[in-house]
Parts: sequence; structure tokens; C-alpha cells
Amino acid sequence: MKKFLLTAFIFSSLLYSSQINMSPGATHYNDPYQVTVSGSGTIYYTTDGSTPTLSSSSATNSVQILINSNKEIKAFVVNSGTTSSVFSKKYYTGTIPTATMYFKMPSNWTTGSCAIADMVNPNAINGSVIDPLWPGFPMTNTGCENWYKVTRNFENGNVSFNNCSPVPNIPQSISTNTVPVNGVIYYDFTNGPISNPPSCLFLGTNETKNNPITLVKIYPNPVSEILKVDSEIDFKEYEIVDLNGKIINVNKTFSKEIFINHLPNGNYFIKLKDKNGNITLLKFIKK
Repeated sequence: MKKFLLTAFIFSSLLYSSQINMSPGATHYNDPYQVTVSGSGTIYYTTDGSTPTLSSSSATNSVQILINSNKEIKAFVVNSGTTSSVFSKKYYTGTIPTATMYFKMPSNWTTGSCAIADMVNPNAINGSVIDPLWPGFPMTNTGCENWYKVTRNFENGNVSFNNCSPVPNIPQSISTNTVPVNGVIYYDFTNGPISNPPSCLFLGTNETKNNPITLVKIYPNPVSEILKVDSEIDFKEYEIVDLNGKIINVNKTFSKEIFINHLPNGNYFIKLKDKNGNITLLKFIKK
């Protein structure tokens, strides 16, 4: 609850100084709900994830949008001939997509494996943020070559795996780097994300190796000049978005080396889109 209040305060503070405000800050509720998009001037918006234009739906100063299905709202405002940047936020209702995380822990770990998952889309469940506190969620032993598994409700997020020690930042605590999750990830403690999980993971389940696997790495992070993307996925375009949903940069041509030296220092998301419209959302720090 404390994190939810803090998150709401941060969102409110950031958005207050911006030209577009989307509320509520929480992006999932079980039942249909209204999102208010507000700004001083004429607001042009879309709800299908497409980039709005001057021909898009519009309203003066504010508009309420019913979230009765998962929608990505994008909007900008025009005031006295001045056009703002495009702002974007994805909202959810009802059933949340699931993300499944597999982790092969070292054989010398004796306390099992835990996963800390920081939700990105949606950022809450029925209005409440789930705190990614140490050591996170216990994982279940699959009985397959020291692989463990946990499934959580979110579409995009970031996860790290640890040895379930009682407290962090002590010599006995061991944790992996944080990696993005979009659907399914297979993470080997020694080799990092892999694309060739053992067949025994799927015996007696309805899962197959054909599940989507997140194999996307961005580095260095933090980064000062060039953000590099390492992935087998054939991305076609990308967006860079700040923490309050403002789209800083849109490029319809994807490059594995993205120049970000023009960005002010701070936290950002990069939204990578493949040819099928699937999106991978990753967080990076510009220093």
C-alpha cells in the first residue's frame, strides 16, 4: 500500500507539470473503469495504440475513455498553435496476461530459488501495486535438471532471481541481474537467458517449446551515448518513452545501436515492436 501511494504521488507530480495527464495512475482494475485524459487545449487521441493525428478523435481540455477491454491510449494536445509531444499509457481490465519464468539455479543453492518481478504493464492489480520486495516469490521445483518455475500476472515486467536468503545485501545473498520478461523466459544462472530449454520441462504440461521467449538484452545500462540491443527477434520499430508516458522519440526503422546522448539524464523505457505488433518494453537509465 505504501508503494502504491508513493507511486501515485510520483505519477501525479510528473504529470502535473506535463501537457497531458492520464489518470488513474494504476493501470488495471477488475471491472470496467474510466480513464480521464486532460490537458489545456484540444486533445487528439487514439485507443488502439496507433499514433494520433489531427484527424483523430478530439476533445477540449479533457475526455473520459471507458476501459472495458485492454487499450493503449495515445494523446497530444494543441494549444494556441503549439503541439505537445505524444503521451502513451496502456490500460487493462479483467483477466491479466500471464508471464512464466523458468530459472536453472546452481546445484550448491540449498534454500531453493525465488523471483522478484517488477510489473511494468500493467503496473498494478485491481488498483494495487504488488511490491517487489526481497526475496520475492518462491519458485517451484520442476524436477527437471534443477530448473524452477513461477507464473505471475503481467504482460511486461522485469525479473531477477535469487537464492531466497532471509535478507538482501549480505554475503549469503546471491542474485542475478534484472532481465525483461514478455511471455516466457528461460534463465540459466550460468548462461543467462537461453532459447533451448530442456525437453523435460514440458513433460506432463500443456506448454511447448513454441511459447514466446524473451531474449532481449539492452546494454550498457546505465548508458551515456549509444544503447545497444541484442536479440534474435526481428524488431521493426521503436519508441523511447519517459516515466510519465511522454513519447520522446519514435523511429519506424529499427537499429541495434540507438543514439541517446541527446536525452537528459534520467529513467526511460524503450518500446520495441516486431513485425507482428508484439511489444517488448525495457527500462534503461541515461547518465
